[in-house]
Amino acid sequence: MICRIMTFCLLLILSNAVFAIDTKTDNSWWEKRNQKSDVHYPHNAHLDVMKQEGDSCLLCHSYAKFDVVDIKKIKNLTVIANEALKPICHSCHVDEQRAPWRCDVCHTDKERIQPPDHKFDYKNHHNEASRGNEKYCETCHLDVNFCTDCHLRRDTSGPGYHPLGYRTLHGLEARFDSARCGRCHNEFYCSDCHATR
Repeated sequence: MICRIMTFCLLLILSNAVFAIDTKTDNSWWEKRNQKSDVHYPHNAHLDVMKQEGDSCLLCHSYAKFDVVDIKKIKNLTVIANEALKPICHSCHVDEQRAPWRCDVCHTDKERIQPPDHKFDYKNHHNEASRGNEKYCETCHLDVNFCTDCHLRRDTSGPGYHPLGYRTLHGLEARFDSARCGRCHNEFYCSDCHATR
């Protein structure tokens, strides 16, 4: 009987210890300072722009909460100012001054920034989601080449781009709604095949 009671008490103690470990979610600032961010900041790419604008390192590395504003003193600090990265980056990278169109230049873990609808073979199944929703796509895919690299190749006619046989029947649609064609195709696209005589 005593053995059962001891076993029960031991299990009770262990289960509480496991529960306490599982519920600890908030890290202290000194634990967070050593955590690697999923964002890579290419300092060299920003140095020229920052010098030109007269911006100091304090623009991103704010130590104001530690009452330190002198750049010389900051260089001697060992503590890292764990400011949230999104507000820091997006204070400069707004619509007028966007970041590079390749997300992986800064974001090392694309899974963390990828929208939920992009998870399953989105490259081959984005037709319906992208129709009439170009502005949403352009929030991340800033360069038109992102679309045209695939869509303007001659071998892409088929399901997902145009229905099979579209190449032979596209004339009527092009005559009645040429603006729709112009969303993806430039003005010379037709003349590449249809030479005027």
